[in-house]
Amino acid sequence: MNAKIFVGFVLLTAVMAPLLTFAATSGPTPIPNPPNFQLSTNVLTLCKGMVNQLPITVTSPPGSVRMDGVQLAIISKYVYAFGNGTVSGITNVSANSSSMVQLPIFVSLNASSLISAGVGINYEYDSLYSDSETRNISFGTQSCPSALQVSIIPSTLTSGRIDNVTLVLSNKGNNTLNYVSIRSTLPSQDGTFLGIQPVGVGVIGPMTSVNLTQRVFVFKNATQSFPVNMTINLFKGTSPEQISYTPIVLSAGIINITPSSTTLSPTVPAPGSIFSISFILTDVGTAGATAVTATPMPPAGFSTYGSNTVFVGDMATDSQTPVTLTLTTASATEAGSYVVPVRINYLNSLRQNLSTVVNVPVTLGSGFGTANSIGTYPKRTTGGSGGLLPAILVIIIIVLGYLLYKEKRKAHPRPHAK
Repeated sequence: MNAKIFVGFVLLTAVMAPLLTFAATSGPTPIPNPPNFQLSTNVLTLCKGMVNQLPITVTSPPGSVRMDGVQLAIISKYVYAFGNGTVSGITNVSANSSSMVQLPIFVSLNASSLISAGVGINYEYDSLYSDSETRNISFGTQSCPSALQVSIIPSTLTSGRIDNVTLVLSNKGNNTLNYVSIRSTLPSQDGTFLGIQPVGVGVIGPMTSVNLTQRVFVFKNATQSFPVNMTINLFKGTSPEQISYTPIVLSAGIINITPSSTTLSPTVPAPGSIFSISFILTDVGTAGATAVTATPMPPAGFSTYGSNTVFVGDMATDSQTPVTLTLTTASATEAGSYVVPVRINYLNSLRQNLSTVVNVPVTLGSGFGTANSIGTYPKRTTGGSGGLLPAILVIIIIVLGYLLYKEKRKAHPRPHAK
């Protein structure tokens, strides 16, 4: 037998074949037997968290005495009578006849899918006697659509820090919802809502929405997905209503990749030259990153040399990875200070593609008289050359003086002594 058919058969049997659980008769003795009546309902399923109209039919068998002043009441752990708790809509039930009355009841949000409820009945018979009994009826429960709909923004929370979440409460119906309040909780191992719970919202008019912002702290070791448990109480007109929402949200840790120890080689690049940028990436967040890449975004006058993107790989928290990028400058690029942005792309634990940009300062030299800019070196002079030149000049002066002296002697010879 199909499981659903079997469950339906059991449910239908429980509804249509109630059991006598309690009876108490009173009146002058001897007391005649009360009518052998039956209680039944044609409703198999009721809505949880709402006021339901439960139809109860009282059937008196043939040859029985008439039942007068019939009163019904509901008795259950998860089902509560709405209003004064007693229905007196049945005046009398004659032999071989039936009478039906609507019993307004509120079904708890915590009710199981199949529950049993006691229906108490009081009536009089033979004008002198009264009878009080409790019969059991069973029915199923389910969550039914409500005019109030709730959504949570954002659907992804960051673990290890306090986030603001917005609960959007929308009234999709044509009736005003009053005394709206909401209690929100997270699984104890995943996080907690901060502040007092429940939070009163007040009135939500037809076809309108109300935004409620709350602060939530998601633990660092929270599971990747978990429910947000929301219980909402309200009144639709004079009828109470209780709604349960459990949207699933995702959690991702904080990835904070920062650069350090940035160096250039050569230290001062020149126009028209090739140079490299080296730095160390460190993840100082609460979660690791995967498929990390570094891509320079060179400004005007600069361009990448070789591969545009450098693959870094996976990075755990508090880990360091060196990165080297090679660029080149155009010959017409003017000397000065520049900034080369580098985009760091990575995947988080949810396989979402995220990125951050780090800026690397670069100072470009003029390119004149330096080995780094033109590849030549200035000529070196030997030590001591500064003292040799004056000595040569002195010798030349002495030689010139001696030659002049000899020329004068030839022109004016000295006389011989007598």
